[in-house]
Amino acid sequence: MPKVSIITPVLDAERFLPAAIDSVLAQTETDWELLLIDDGSTDASPQIAAAAATRDTRVRTVSRPANARHGAAAARNAGLALAKGEFVAFLDADDLYEPQKLETELTLLAAHPEAAMVYGPTLWWRDGERPWRWVEPMQRQANRQHQPPALVSKVILSLDWHVPCTCAVLIRHAAIAETGGFEEQFTLYEDQTLWTKLFLRYPVFIHDHCLSRYRQHEHSVSAEAVRSGQYQRHAEHRSRAAFLDWVAQYLDGKTALRRALRLARAPYAQPGLQRSADLVYLRAKQATRRVERSIRRWRQ
Repeated sequence: MPKVSIITPVLDAERFLPAAIDSVLAQTETDWELLLIDDGSTDASPQIAAAAATRDTRVRTVSRPANARHGAAAARNAGLALAKGEFVAFLDADDLYEPQKLETELTLLAAHPEAAMVYGPTLWWRDGERPWRWVEPMQRQANRQHQPPALVSKVILSLDWHVPCTCAVLIRHAAIAETGGFEEQFTLYEDQTLWTKLFLRYPVFIHDHCLSRYRQHEHSVSAEAVRSGQYQRHAEHRSRAAFLDWVAQYLDGKTALRRALRLARAPYAQPGLQRSADLVYLRAKQATRRVERSIRRWRQ
C-alpha cells in the first residue's frame, strides 16, 4: 500500500502534463502512487499518461466513462474512490511540486497527529513574454496548528488569509472519507467545498515552506472564468455568491460563524440597514489591508 496517493485530473493537458508527472517522479519521498484521471481528453494527454505508467508502476491511469459527470471535482472524487494511500495530495496537470513536497509534509503530519491536513504557501508563476512570480505570504498563520472552525472564518469567509491552492495540501485519507469529497456541482470553488468540510471539523497545521507551483496561463480554468465574467479574484462575482450559499446551507446556522458568514454574504445581500453597515465595515477592512500590503512591499 502506498503512503501517499496523488490525484491529477487530466483534460487536454499535453502541453504541461509531462512536467507535472516529472515533478512527482522527482520527489524525495518515494512511497506514493500517482493517479492520472483522464476526463475526456482529445489531445495526446492519454498517450502521455500511458507512457508514464509504462515507465513507472507507481503511476496509474484512469479513464472516466463518457456518460460520467465531468469536471475537476468529479475527476478528483473518482481518484479518491480508487486511492490506496493513507494520505492524499492533489496536483493539477498544469502545476508542479517541489522535490521535498511530500517528505516535508509527511514529517509535519507525523509531528502533529491531531491535524487532518497540512498546507503552506504556493508560488504563483507565469512564463513567456511577461514572466511573473509571487509567493503567497503566510507569516501570520504559519508554523502553528489551527483548531476548528477558525480557518472557516479566516480563510473561507473573511479571506483574511490565503486560501490554499489545491497543489499545496496533504490530507489524511480517513478525514476525507469521514467528511465527503468535493462538491461536484461547482466548476469554481470546488476545492473550497472540501477545505470547508475539513476546517469545520479538524485541526489543520499551516507551515511556511513553499513546496508547490501554481501555473498561470491563458487557458486555465480561472483565466477562462475571468474572461466569462464568472470570477474576479479581488471583486464580487456570482460564482462566490453561489459558493457562499452552499456554505450557509452546509454550516446550518452554526452560531460561532454566523457573523463571519453574514459579512461574507453582505455584497450579495438584499439592500437594508444591516447590509449597509456590513459593507461599511468591509470597505474599511479592505482599505486597511491595502495599507498593510503597501507597508510590506516598502519594507521589502
